[in-house]
Amino acid sequence: MPQIIRRKDFAGGGITPEERLRMDEHAKLWISRAFRTDPIEPDKIIPAIEGLYAVAGLKKPRVVIVPSPLVMAFAFGASTAIWHRKKNGATDGATRGATRAATYGATRAATDGATRGATDDATRGATRAATYGATRGATDDATDGATRAATYDATRGATDDATDGATDGATYDATRGATRGATDDATRGATRDATYGATRGATDGATRGATRDATDGATRGATDGATYDATDGATDGAESGAAQACGDLAGQFGIECARRWWNAYQGGNMWAGYDCYLTACRDILGLELREHEGYRFWEQASIHGGFRVMHEEFCLVSDFPEAIRIDDENRPHCEDGPSHRWRDGWALYHWHGTRIPAEWIEDRDSLTPAMALTWENVDQRAAACEILGWHKIIDMQISAGKGRLIDEDDDPQIGRLVEIDLPDHGPQKFIHAKCGTGRDIAVMADAKARTVMEAQAASYGLSANDFLKPEVRT
Repeated sequence: MPQIIRRKDFAGGGITPEERLRMDEHAKLWISRAFRTDPIEPDKIIPAIEGLYAVAGLKKPRVVIVPSPLVMAFAFGASTAIWHRKKNGATDGATRGATRAATYGATRAATDGATRGATDDATRGATRAATYGATRGATDDATDGATRAATYDATRGATDDATDGATDGATYDATRGATRGATDDATRGATRDATYGATRGATDGATRGATRDATDGATRGATDGATYDATDGATDGAESGAAQACGDLAGQFGIECARRWWNAYQGGNMWAGYDCYLTACRDILGLELREHEGYRFWEQASIHGGFRVMHEEFCLVSDFPEAIRIDDENRPHCEDGPSHRWRDGWALYHWHGTRIPAEWIEDRDSLTPAMALTWENVDQRAAACEILGWHKIIDMQISAGKGRLIDEDDDPQIGRLVEIDLPDHGPQKFIHAKCGTGRDIAVMADAKARTVMEAQAASYGLSANDFLKPEVRT
């Protein structure tokens, strides 16, 4: 058995059972931080962001708190475009390289590298599994993954709607180069480096150059405009409204910059996995590394802030959602409302991890069997059929001559075996029965089943000869 070694500068030999128990609790702590729904606290997040810049030797940025990632993305687009025009094209390569090296090297990368050097493979692997693996597995789909995808879709879809007719080839060619210059200064290269593990790296920002009033005007104006439209329109209207506000403030160039928000973003509390690992090495294994001094600002920003976008002149930090709902597999899910909702009214809807239109939950009557079966996106189609109920799908297909009854039992709780045609799938067998509460249920059946009893038996992993009808069903 390898010898357990614990020093302030090195940890080796794996982890002890007691340390493993502590890491389990440590993972729970970071999971709770990833799912935080309490309002953001300006007095805690602002010093953390300012500290990140200071550790890298950069000037203090203007930190603006916004109500949601949606507003963050479009406010970033407008603000970035305005600042780029003010500077009339700041240099790209030198600023981007210096920012990436300074911020990433001074915070997360430095701490990660030092931790690697201070632990052996066995200890590092066991600690990562107990902290990073546990935390990311429990949170990533419902936090960073869902929010990032929704924000990305909003900036792509809503900007297309807001700029239809304007985003032709000539406009795209004219704005593309300038957009890269405006956003890459503080973001593009750093984000690529920032995708290591669950953290996606360290802070990607640079300095506040110009005056405080000018910065405040660029960021506050974009934020206020986007916030007004986002709040006024709620979910669907929020996206097009925020895009319109961005366009009104900064024109087509602002819209193009908003499309690139993800080049500048960091996940904040929703990147909890790797921070759980790094802090476990410090707090449980007892490492005391010089890099921890700079890392503490990143840690505080991960605890006290949500998504953020970093720019050389400003940092926009999103508030936490006021609600996050998940299923028993930690996927975003809610059957009677949004899975995510921010305080400005922006909301996301998910069904067992698949993002769906809000009306499928809020207006169930708008979802029909015909719509569910022909919906273009396959994952959303499956979600629609589950929301609607497979028994309704079965009845519609049989009535339309696109299904057949194979076998039926006298007991309604054993039900009937049916086969229906599913678009892009072909024939699929179902057990259609009554549950113990009297509700209609339908579950997919074994393709080889010839009778409903065979299908029922197969659903329990039994042969028809070994299956007995339950006397009582619940």
